[in-house]
Amino acid sequence: MAAAPTLARCSVSAARDPVLLGEREHDGVWTLELYVPPDLIYFPGHFPEAPVLPGVVQVAWALALAAKRLGTPPRCRVMEALKFQRLLRPGDHVELVLRHDKVRNKLHFAYRNGETAYSSGRLAWSAET
Repeated sequence: MAAAPTLARCSVSAARDPVLLGEREHDGVWTLELYVPPDLIYFPGHFPEAPVLPGVVQVAWALALAAKRLGTPPRCRVMEALKFQRLLRPGDHVELVLRHDKVRNKLHFAYRNGETAYSSGRLAWSAET
């Protein structure tokens, strides 16, 4: 009896998160230095000739990284003033600035490199804000 054919294993990256190069906190504002690995699972197919980190991933990273540092929820119900000004690409180095506005219960986030803004926005946990 012939052996069953075996399926070739595809090499699939498991990288889902940025590489944290450093972080600092000042007056409740966190600044995280991040590296965007070229082997993230989000790049294949988005887009093959010119990979771009999807905006939804940038928001998810901001929520997850803020939850660990600011104690905010890892999910939001409302997104406000989202701006995607520059494409985040494989190999980029950026700073992610996180600030929790406790009065309005909103997370402010901004990805930037020096004066260059990549994306920013406000995330809230209630539609009442």
